[in-house]
Amino acid sequence: MKNKKVIISLVVVAVLAVGAFVGWKMMFGVQKVAVDSSEQGQKIEQYANPNAFITPFQLKELMEDGGDVVVLGALDPKNADAQITGSFSFWRGAYSADEGAYPYGGMSADVAKMEAFLSSMGVTEDSIIVTYASNNHHDAARLWFQMKSLGHEDVRYLDGGLNAWAGAGYPTGGSNPTVEATTYKAPNPNTDFLATLDDVIVALDNEVEILDTRAADEESGEKTLDGAFGPGKIEGAVFIPWTTAVAEDTTLKTLDELKEIYGGLEGKSVISYCQSGVRSAHSLLVLSQALGYENIKNYDGSWIEYSYEVYENGNELARIENGAE
Repeated sequence: MKNKKVIISLVVVAVLAVGAFVGWKMMFGVQKVAVDSSEQGQKIEQYANPNAFITPFQLKELMEDGGDVVVLGALDPKNADAQITGSFSFWRGAYSADEGAYPYGGMSADVAKMEAFLSSMGVTEDSIIVTYASNNHHDAARLWFQMKSLGHEDVRYLDGGLNAWAGAGYPTGGSNPTVEATTYKAPNPNTDFLATLDDVIVALDNEVEILDTRAADEESGEKTLDGAFGPGKIEGAVFIPWTTAVAEDTTLKTLDELKEIYGGLEGKSVISYCQSGVRSAHSLLVLSQALGYENIKNYDGSWIEYSYEVYENGNELARIENGAE
């Protein structure tokens, strides 16, 4: 009888262990998705600028050809994802402004830091840079935005990211290869896609659409994420969460689907924002590269900077809705 109880206890422990592992993978591990590479390629060819995107199949071929391609993965280390083999992986601190550079976090790194960052990975001005992320692919879009702000010519967003790569059975692990460092110089630092606080304040009284890409509870003021200084939204902002552009398999939706979502913004100047310019960078990518809309900018400081101006600086020019009384 005693042995029977021991066996039952061991079975229970084993079941709990398996359940815990499955739960851990669901929470932290990459969700593999099966994507038809031919259909994916055809979808991208319909976009206004298909060269801003790449499929896992195309990336695999590009890497196997042995050309000057550098694959950059913005991956949260706590998720313990197995990176694309041969890629470099890091997290936001590597390409964000140094602590103390601003009285708040979330800002992009300056040109000098980005040049040193890219040099350490052997990037040249002629490199093809491919950015990717896992599960939520907005961090890959943030990298894309920062690379284009340096004036780098060939930067591509991996559609479906690590999810589609792993789902295709392509190799993972063995990332962060040892390479010879370069002396990368930003080809043409620019503000083509960048909006500042001043731009947003001017936009409040002009014919510029401000696009809130956050979650519904942030936009309504019900929730304030860490780093922000209070609840609310920028006055008059149109609300279209960044996730609206993403299909169930984490790839981007088709051109027709995106037109259905964002058609009301066509022909307008748009400034997108979120908490810290990451999710809004994804909407920037979709609007400017997939749809080909012009005069689209990403507010780098986003709600963190704007709420600082409202709640800490008392800046009356920074008007809000759904804020604290």
